[in-house]
Amino acid sequence: MKKSKLIASLILIFFISLGANASVEVVGSLKQVHTGKPGDVFKGEIQIQNSDSTDQEVKIYQTDLLYKYDGTTFYDEPGSHKRSNASWVQFSPKTVILKAHEQRVIQYEITVPQIDTLRGTYWSVLMIEGVVPIDPNQKANLSIRTVTRYAVQMSTEMTNKGTGLLKFMEPTLVKDDNKKLYLALDLVNNGDHYISPEITVELFDAATGESVSVLTASKKGIYPTSSTRFKLDLEGVPSKKTYKAMIVAAGQDEDVFGLEYTLYF
Repeated sequence: MKKSKLIASLILIFFISLGANASVEVVGSLKQVHTGKPGDVFKGEIQIQNSDSTDQEVKIYQTDLLYKYDGTTFYDEPGSHKRSNASWVQFSPKTVILKAHEQRVIQYEITVPQIDTLRGTYWSVLMIEGVVPIDPNQKANLSIRTVTRYAVQMSTEMTNKGTGLLKFMEPTLVKDDNKKLYLALDLVNNGDHYISPEITVELFDAATGESVSVLTASKKGIYPTSSTRFKLDLEGVPSKKTYKAMIVAAGQDEDVFGLEYTLYF
């Protein structure tokens, strides 16, 4: 089975006396999605493994998840926002000792409340963290401890999807560390459900009306009340010119949103 990759933002550095790294891994997807209606009950499991040759303690706990286009991510207390489904999720075990190279499963159950007004997407996170014991032989007063956490998204999609609504913020031009130029599109999800749009930007020469280039961005999902930045590579597009940009963000079904923008670079 393919091992899930750890997102960089989940590597936390703590300055305490310690000497080893956690070895717990999640096998499979970092997102569990269930679709249904009020009153439904969903059961599933998350597979974890110890890739080391020594025993590993693992703790599992809940947080919420929100993120912004500027790269900030918030793992707040369960139930911190109105679309948190943390209270719907029960899981076991809360802690476990994995033997060397052992695999185990975390079992969970999601009970959707019998509330007829539920619509759209509700979500939270199960954090799976390897606990590294303090080395009693550690002599340094200060050392670096690297704690590795996997954030498994627990998403519940209502069959009543509610309203889809993406808001475009002002497009900007940004450069990476290598001075490469990108068009940055920041989208805010003001609707009821999760959207993973395909972003297409067609550039037209403002003087002639001729189509110059069609740009695309990698797909990213956006939960309600969250926002995400999409970067489109402008390499090969002639500079020092004015363009009309036709921007389309296309999700599923009727979730298609557009913007016309004048761009000079």
